[in-house]
Amino acid sequence: MNILELLIVGAIQGFLEFLPVSSSGNVSLILMNFLKLTPSESFSLSLFLHLGTLLAVLVYFRNDLIDILKNIKTNKTSHFLIVSTILTGIVGIPIYLLLKSVLENIQIDVGNIIIGLFLITTGVILKYRSKSGFKKVEDSNILDMTIAGIAQGISIIPGISRSGSTLAVLLGREFDKEEALRISFLMSIPAILGGIVLEANDMTFVIGTFPALISAFITSIIVIKVLLEFAKKLNFSYFCIGLGVITVIISLLIL
Repeated sequence: MNILELLIVGAIQGFLEFLPVSSSGNVSLILMNFLKLTPSESFSLSLFLHLGTLLAVLVYFRNDLIDILKNIKTNKTSHFLIVSTILTGIVGIPIYLLLKSVLENIQIDVGNIIIGLFLITTGVILKYRSKSGFKKVEDSNILDMTIAGIAQGISIIPGISRSGSTLAVLLGREFDKEEALRISFLMSIPAILGGIVLEANDMTFVIGTFPALISAFITSIIVIKVLLEFAKKLNFSYFCIGLGVITVIISLLIL
C-alpha cells in the first residue's frame, strides 16, 4: 500500500467509526476488495486503525475525561460509563466467544438497516409528541445505563454498528441529542479498548501503516465536531430521522 492508499483508508475508518454503520466490517471489505489485502491483513489493519479513533475521542473529550477522573465517585457520567461498560462486558464477551469462529467473515449489514429504520421510526413518533429529548446524563437512571450497555454489548456481532446501537437506544430513552452523542462517544473508549485487548494477538503494528493511523485520528476529530454541530442545528425528531436515513443509505450501498 502506498501513502495515498493509507491516507484514504484511514480517512474512511475515521469517517465511518462514529456514524451509525459498522466501521470495522466495511473497512475490512474495502481493504480486501479494492486493495486486495488478505482477510487476516485487512482485519489486523482495521483493528490497528481503531487506535486513531480512540485517540480522537480522548483528545476531543479530554476536559470531560479529566473531570470524570477527578470526581469519579460523584460524577454521574462516570457512573453511567461504569455501569454500561460492565453490562457491555457481560453481554458482549459471551457473544464474542460464541460467534468468533462462526461469524468471523460474515457481515450482517441488515442489522444496520434495522437500526436505521428504528431511528427513523423514533424520529417520526417524537415529531408528533408534545416533548422531545430532554434528558441529560444527570437525569439518567440505572435502566438507561443498563439498556445502553446491553445495546453496546450486542453490537459485538459482526456488521452491527456500536454507535448506531447506542445512539438508537439513548435517543429512544429521550436523551437530548447532543448528550446522546456525547455519551455514545465516551462509551466508545472502554469498548474500543476492550476490542483491542480481545484481539491483541491478531493486531500487527507496522510502522509503514502509521499514515493511516494519523488520517483516522484527524478524520475522527472532524466527524465528532461535525456531528455535534449537526445535532445543535436540527430538532430532536429530525436528528433521529437524519441519522436513520444516513444509516440505511450507506448500509444499502455496501450490501
